[in-house]
Order: sequence, then C-alpha cells, then structure tokens
Amino acid sequence: MKLLKNLTAILVLLSLFSLGSCQKDLDNFVPDNNNIGQILNPSPVQASVSGVVMDENNTPVQGATVKSGANTSTTDSRGLFRFNNITIDKYASVVSVEVNGYFKGIRTFSAVNGSSNYIKIKLTRKTLAGNVDASNGGAVTLPNNSVVTLQPNSVVVEATGQAYTGSINVYAAYINPSLSDISQTIPGSFQATDANNFRVLLKSYAMLAVQLEGQSGELLQIATSKTAKLRFTVPASLSADAPASMPLWSLNETDGLWKEEGTATKTGNYYEGDVSHFSFWNCDQPFNAVYLELTVHTSTGALPGATVKITRTNNGSFSYGLTDSTGHVGGMVFSNEPLLLEVLSSCYDPIYSQNIGPFSQATDLGTITISDPSPLYTLSISGSANDCNGLPVASGNAYIYWEGLQMITAITNGSFSGTLTRCNGSTAAVEVVVEDFASQQQSTAWSGTAASGVVNTGTLSACGLTTNEYINYMVNGVDYNLAATPNYFYQYSIPGAVISSFGGGSANDSVAFNINYANIGLGTEQDLMSFSSSHIQTTPNSTYLFSPTTYVTISEFGPVGQFISGSFPATTLTVTNGTTTNTYTISGSFRIRRTL
Repeated sequence: MKLLKNLTAILVLLSLFSLGSCQKDLDNFVPDNNNIGQILNPSPVQASVSGVVMDENNTPVQGATVKSGANTSTTDSRGLFRFNNITIDKYASVVSVEVNGYFKGIRTFSAVNGSSNYIKIKLTRKTLAGNVDASNGGAVTLPNNSVVTLQPNSVVVEATGQAYTGSINVYAAYINPSLSDISQTIPGSFQATDANNFRVLLKSYAMLAVQLEGQSGELLQIATSKTAKLRFTVPASLSADAPASMPLWSLNETDGLWKEEGTATKTGNYYEGDVSHFSFWNCDQPFNAVYLELTVHTSTGALPGATVKITRTNNGSFSYGLTDSTGHVGGMVFSNEPLLLEVLSSCYDPIYSQNIGPFSQATDLGTITISDPSPLYTLSISGSANDCNGLPVASGNAYIYWEGLQMITAITNGSFSGTLTRCNGSTAAVEVVVEDFASQQQSTAWSGTAASGVVNTGTLSACGLTTNEYINYMVNGVDYNLAATPNYFYQYSIPGAVISSFGGGSANDSVAFNINYANIGLGTEQDLMSFSSSHIQTTPNSTYLFSPTTYVTISEFGPVGQFISGSFPATTLTVTNGTTTNTYTISGSFRIRRTL
C-alpha cells in the first residue's frame, strides 16, 4: 500500500462528472480538425483524494475496499476514505469501490497537481434478476422491463475461458440517468472516448449494470465471437427527444471512461443492442466539449464543497462538479452551446443560476459571487482557538466533520471559519478539533448540532493533547528517527480497515509498514504484515515480513482527528527484490494522527 501525504491538506476539488479541476495550460489537448472533439493525452499529477461511500439508501458504507491505481484504502464508520499524495491523471483520475452485495462503484474526475479532491460514490445494489440455463440460453427481465438475453452455449468462465454449463445467475440493475442523484450513482462520469479516440461528453438515455456468475460464484463472461442482447427502457422524461438510434458505450474500468462500442436502436420506449461482454453499458449521444473554470464566492468569501451543474439549455444534457476550498471548479462542458450554470445545495436545490456561453475554447469565468445564499442551504462554521497560555493561536488547523464530509481549514490569528452547502435546513452533528502548530498541542473534540445556518464553537483551547508525531525505527542496529514537519511527514490511518499503512520521510529517507487492523483498539496486539524503508531498498511494494509473526502493541487509539501510537519489537524481515533475497533485523515505534 502506498504512502499517503500531506497532513495539513484541505479539501480542494471534487469532480463527480465531467466538470472537474483544470489548469489553464492545455498542453495535453490535441484539437480535432473536423471539430468532432478533443484528444486528451494522459497527464500524471500528484494529488490527494478523499470521499464518502454510500449505499442506495444514502447510508455510509463501512469496510468498503477503495482503490486508486496501486493504492488501497478502506472506508470507516462514516463511509469516509482518503488517499494522500498519490499519482493520478489530470484529466481522468479514477477511484473504484468494492463491497459485497453491490456492483463496483467507479468515479472519474479531474485533478490538478497538489490538489486535494473530494468525491461521493453511491453504490448500486447487485440484485439477482434471474437465472438462465447456459445450454439453452434465455432472457431475464428487470422490474422496469429492461431485458438481458443470452444465446445458447455463449458463456465461458472468465478466469479460464472454458465453456460454462449449468445455471447462470444474472445480476443486473437499471441506472436511471434522469434521477437527481445521478451525479453520485453513474459509473465513471459522463466523459467518454469515441471510436476516433476523441474525448466527448455524453447525454445518457439509459444504463444497465450486468454481471454473470456460476452456481459456485465464479465470474462468467460472454464467449469470444458470441454476443448477448440488452434492452434498455428509456425514462419517460427523456423519451421525447430520444433519437431512432445512437451509439452504445461500455465502461472501461481501468481509465474510468466510456468507450464507443456498437449501436442501439429504438423501438417503442426502449433501446436494444448487441454487446460482446458484460460491464456497465450506456445508451448515449456524444457532444463536443471544451474546458471551463470558475470560482464561487459568497459575500463572506469562498464557498467550498458546493455542487456546480452546467446544463445545455436546448436539450438538458449536463455535467457536474464540486468547488474546492477556494471555491474553484473547472472541467469539460459542452462546446458551442448556450449553457445554464447552477450552484446547488447538497439535496440539489438551486441556490444560484446564471446563463453562460456558448464557448468555443477554454474559458475562465473568474469569480461569481452569490450575495446572500439562503441559510437553509448553507452552513457557516466558525470559532476561535487559544493556545495553552490562553493566547490566540497564531497558526494551526481546525478539523471539521459534518454530514459525511470532512474539511481541514487554517487557523489564522486565533480564528477559523468554513462554509458548506447543506440540504434544506437539515440538522446534523458537527465535530471540531483545533490544533496549535507552535506548541504541538490540540483540543479534545467539540461537538454540536447544526440546526441553523450558522454554528459558532466559541473559543476552543488547543491544549491538553500533544500533536507530536514520529516514526522511529531501527534497521540492523542503526536508528532512524522521522518527525512530522510540513511537507515532509507522510502518514495515513483508517479505523476498521483490514490493512493500513504508516510512513514518513523524503525521497531519500522513507518508511512504511502495514498492520492488521482487525478489531483494533487500545491495548490490542495486531499482526505486522509488511515493512519497507529506503534504507533497505527503493521498491517498497516488494518488501514483506514473513515468519515469525510479529505484533504491534497499540498504546494509544484516539478518535478520528486524534492519534494512534504503538511499537513492535525486533524481528526478522525478509526482503525480495527481483531474484535477490536479503534479511534484516527491524524494530520500531510510531505516533500519527488518524486522518480517518
């Protein structure tokens, strides 16, 4: 598991869909001379990602496995996860979520170098729609009359490619693109790559998720040279402008982009088309796109975490994004079209709207000020922080947890504040912890209820709990001591995760180790799973701890925003690097802040 960086990172950017973060340099855009679209070359950036995973009832999902590239995390009791300082793509960063009983959740978004991105993923339940005999084939009908039809003798075991015989479990779910929460439920985003490799935006008319399993739970797939047929029911609200035919798109789960693959034909109120494999499938019309960016403020400053929706006024196609801590958001929108810009509450009520466009090239709208947003849709959290001497904290952080969100905002001259959007006067619990950088002390958690548009914590004392963080370890008798300093100390922890990572250092001095997080708590002993250090080798992911089993003793286990500490005794580490194997004697201790 990769190290995650930046203790003091603030929530910066969310792109649920095609509207994501961007920079004004478009060096990786290749224009299409026929004005069909843009070619976007991959552009790696270092950024952080955090977010929340919810089920179909908007309940936080604990224990879900979250991945981005080679990095793995696990959601906590609030459904939250975080990756610090990982490598993702500037134009199409991908996060996936897996949990039993649900189809894989996938979110695709844009990111800028050094940013901290926040995403929301609402999972789709994996429902058994019916059974089909592999030899005879057959059809399974979903509740909304969408249909999955399999040909006789057309299914193989995915892992081996061998023909499958017996009963096939057909798991399927219809994803309605007309629902208000589509920004959270759509697999990937509305970004796609068409048959000519041009990046386009999609208007969806219907989506299906399909997975085949054998009677022993083995994954099945359509055989090479065979096809299956899908029928997609079109929502009534979209049927009026549904064309006679349109491209079919399947989701590439690696890059998070829809790929043009076949054609769907309309008959009555549904589309039908042949598919060569099962994944997520989408009936969409593609449209040209350009980059747009803007910053949203209120009369008191930036509005972070606000949903921004950009809609084509002539047919209702749209893209979404969420503002960063400075109120900035940007990404792909429909080109050469009149557009409607809306800022939405967390329950999708518009709190601001403005007609914009059309745009034929990348555009920065600058700052848009919402003079007086209704307190029913926004929540302002503010307070003061004193140090152990009763003086205002000159420099520090306030850690704010509210309604499934987490935000870290700076304390300046003893004061902090943050503004969030909320859902129509909803009441929710708020927790705030303040930290003083100079004394390395922080407060216990302040808790309150957000029943109005303003929450003031009063004066909190950043005193009583040391924020001192360190990783100390010994390799073959040599001590290495890493202390937390800005932009230097890397750390990460998650409650309830099976495996987690802690680490610290710079390019020439780094360490990471994984422990078993099952039933973790104060005084428990956890398995030490792996250990890596630049003082052993430069490829941490290939270092593993083998027998004898070593235990980490947990001596401190505070709530989220506070600290976890522990130590492990001298043990033998076996390191494999290609064909070379070496052994080392290691021991260590640590204390780090629980970011989740």
